[in-house]
Amino acid sequence: MCGAAAALYERFPQVESSLCLYRGAYYLKVCATLAQRPGVRRKAAPFGASLGASPVLYAYCEEHGRCLSTDAVGELGGVLWGN
Repeated sequence: MCGAAAALYERFPQVESSLCLYRGAYYLKVCATLAQRPGVRRKAAPFGASLGASPVLYAYCEEHGRCLSTDAVGELGGVLWGN
């Protein structure tokens, strides 16, 4: 998850994102525009599986799991990049 946040921060530092933990798995939601989606998928691909546009699934995981960050790329990625 750290690698994905850092990779996304490198190219998309202002992208809206959140991170939650549900049943031992981390879920990173990235609210990318249509033009950003291919780049976001490429940057995050080495670090996990993409669920595609699944806002209902993420909302369920966040509601029943534990929300860890409401700005995961900005907070976690920024720290890892030293910003």
